[in-house]
Amino acid sequence: MGMSASQARYLCLTARKNNVEFQIQQLTQQKLMLANQIDTEANLWSDGMNIQHLYYDPNGSGSATTDLPRLSYQIVTGNEEGQLGMKVRDSYGREVVTELPDPLPEGKTVADYVVEPYATQADYFENNLKTGNWFIQQYTQEGNWADVSIAGSSFIYQGVDEGDYKIANAEYDATVEKLERIDKKFDTQIQQLSTEQKAIETEMDSVKKVIDKNIEETFKTFG
Repeated sequence: MGMSASQARYLCLTARKNNVEFQIQQLTQQKLMLANQIDTEANLWSDGMNIQHLYYDPNGSGSATTDLPRLSYQIVTGNEEGQLGMKVRDSYGREVVTELPDPLPEGKTVADYVVEPYATQADYFENNLKTGNWFIQQYTQEGNWADVSIAGSSFIYQGVDEGDYKIANAEYDATVEKLERIDKKFDTQIQQLSTEQKAIETEMDSVKKVIDKNIEETFKTFG
């Protein structure tokens, strides 16, 4: 291989080497971004597990492995089987209803009630209980209505329900599995490029020796 051809080959190999190194850098950066994404998913999963909902727990044995219904206005105030027959009041002492009783009970006026048509929505009901806007009341043996503490009530479980837990876990596992497959693909590509890089470097060393030999012989000719 002549001097010009060797130099051209060396320049070509240098360009290939630089391109391979750039691709490795890009893939390495993508791996770092992927690792950050996996960390983000873990944080989202943890945050999801920390979201505490209120569930109706008739047996007082609720846990993350118990499938329970969300505590609702209907369960609290209903009088059918499986319902509690209690009342809900607001912070002003007014009874929370979805519509005014017709007719009004004896001794009651419109001012004794607050109409909340969205009370039957679980999230809305729960939010008002948690923020202290509303209170659950039960009829006591003394013949009056008394507030029920959410934390101290045996029929309320506050935590993560089995259904929520399973959904969150399934979504997290599926997402992480997908990201890990991509990460392994990046590893394979980086390994292939590293192998190519070594082969290029080996060939560059060989061509450089040819160039050095050509230079040495040229100097000898004109020496």
